[in-house]
Amino acid sequence: MPTAKQSWLNRFDTYYAATEQNKKLFSKRIKQLMIMLEDESFLKYLSNPENKDDILEFLLNSGLFDDYIMVSEYDIPYIQDNDFGLINYMKTMVGAFQSEYYMLESNMRAQSKVYVKLYIQHLERRHNNDIADLKDAFKTGQSLPF
Repeated sequence: MPTAKQSWLNRFDTYYAATEQNKKLFSKRIKQLMIMLEDESFLKYLSNPENKDDILEFLLNSGLFDDYIMVSEYDIPYIQDNDFGLINYMKTMVGAFQSEYYMLESNMRAQSKVYVKLYIQHLERRHNNDIADLKDAFKTGQSLPF
């Protein structure tokens, strides 16, 4: 009895057909990741050293990034794999979801969900900061942006 991965490989005549099927199956996740990669504020958030510990802690708590992120003896998370980068890994996920490889049982699917949750958390924080700035401007009598 062939495995699901073997069936996947035998199902398509060409790599192109397998690629197109993956694009169809994971179109929503690909779109989400692309939006995240185009959001300048999110990219700044990911690349800001002040946010690094919080981001790594968030990813580490998911239990899905144990191959890339470790904790020091002082309970400080760090990236152990030199090839792993927070922004670069999103690009890697997009590429994998658009490839001919069997992705239905891939760990990357769950990892991409964690990235989406991180992005949602970032949007909520940014929204709350915008509201706080508007309230401060209103209290101090500064001009409002509208």
